[in-house]
Amino acid sequence: MSLRFRLNLMIGLVMLAIIGMGTLFVVHNARRSVAEEVRSSVNLALQLIDAGLEQAVAAGRSPVEWIAQLARLDHARHLSLSIHQGERTIIDLPSSAGPAEGEEAPAWFAWAVAPDPLVAEKHLHQIGNPMIQITVDANPADEIAEAWIEARGFLLLMVALAVTVYLVVHTTLGRAFKSVGIILEGLEDLENGDYSRRLPEFYLPEFARISRAFNHTVGTLEKTREENRALAQRSLAIQEEERRYLAQELHDELGQSLSAIKAIAASLRKPERDDRPNADAIGAIQSICDHLFAVLRTLMQRLRPLMLDELGLKASLEDMIENWRGRYPGIALDFSCDDGIDECIGDARIHVFRIVQESLTNVVRHSGAAKLGIHLNLIEATGERPEALLLEVSDDGAGFDPARVPAGLGLLGIRERVESLRGQFSLNTRPGAGVTLRIEIPCEGTCP
Repeated sequence: MSLRFRLNLMIGLVMLAIIGMGTLFVVHNARRSVAEEVRSSVNLALQLIDAGLEQAVAAGRSPVEWIAQLARLDHARHLSLSIHQGERTIIDLPSSAGPAEGEEAPAWFAWAVAPDPLVAEKHLHQIGNPMIQITVDANPADEIAEAWIEARGFLLLMVALAVTVYLVVHTTLGRAFKSVGIILEGLEDLENGDYSRRLPEFYLPEFARISRAFNHTVGTLEKTREENRALAQRSLAIQEEERRYLAQELHDELGQSLSAIKAIAASLRKPERDDRPNADAIGAIQSICDHLFAVLRTLMQRLRPLMLDELGLKASLEDMIENWRGRYPGIALDFSCDDGIDECIGDARIHVFRIVQESLTNVVRHSGAAKLGIHLNLIEATGERPEALLLEVSDDGAGFDPARVPAGLGLLGIRERVESLRGQFSLNTRPGAGVTLRIEIPCEGTCP
């Protein structure tokens, strides 16, 4: 459960508990009030009967005559009166029919506040006549209805206050947690590497301080990332420049020296001389020179593909792919490349070349794949110029767990090159399902 839900639940439960305790308090007081009122009514009735009988006796009248006057009484509230002489009923005076229409208490309230039954009896003994029994039976219906009217108003007021408090707290928490939601979204963007997100100035001072601290942190991280990206670009540029320099030196110095050695060896081999040992030595020198030429060409190609500067990225990739097909005929390699890549990628073509080169090395060394696809496509924008270059490398090899990247795959170097070019890097793989590498690099002039 979220914190907001738990707080709303706790506040709601507290409000319900308050209403429940208030209801119990009202019911308890109403029950006590009804019981006291009914008991008082019964006691008053008994006292009035005693006083009436005393007055009748003092006036010389018989109790029967006085009791006969009670028959003329109308219905009494709270009480029912019955008088019996022997087996004969002299008076049966029920209580009033009940509360007025629309004022009757609900059944649960009447059950909760109804007092214990209260019945009072008085016996009159007469010489020569049967005993007179006066019974007063309490009927609390009217008193319960009055108690309900009072309790209803209090309960409605308490419920209104509880609902008002809950709505106020809920609204306040809602506004506060709306700010929390915005902060969480900003943190998620920060986790995903989006440093362009800025939080607004919140009205609550605590959240406003968090917003200012977050914006300052993001600004610092964005500046640091740009500095690291510039350093990475500079480092890669220096690295490629050193490779170019080494390739040039190997071509100019070592290549020319090997050519001279081979030429000298060829000049020493004269047809008129039949010196077998010298001829074998000269042949060995020429063979070694040929081998060193092949090694030198491969080394120069790995250090700096000369075709990249002369013919461009697409031609260099096609040449490298053909060489790999010849070296690894067991891998079915599907390659495609859109025209216009050199115009899109510009000076970053050496990085794209290195990424493809490293991807081929990874597949051969680690995947054990039988099929490999390399596709370079231009992502068209609304304008005339392409927006980005999309490179997809996929194989049907062994795959691996992305959370436990094996050492030596070179993925870190690929990721660093992509990030230095402000690109996006995504890897999709799992054990036994091959690897799909998707790289998107913005074209020159489209970077922010």
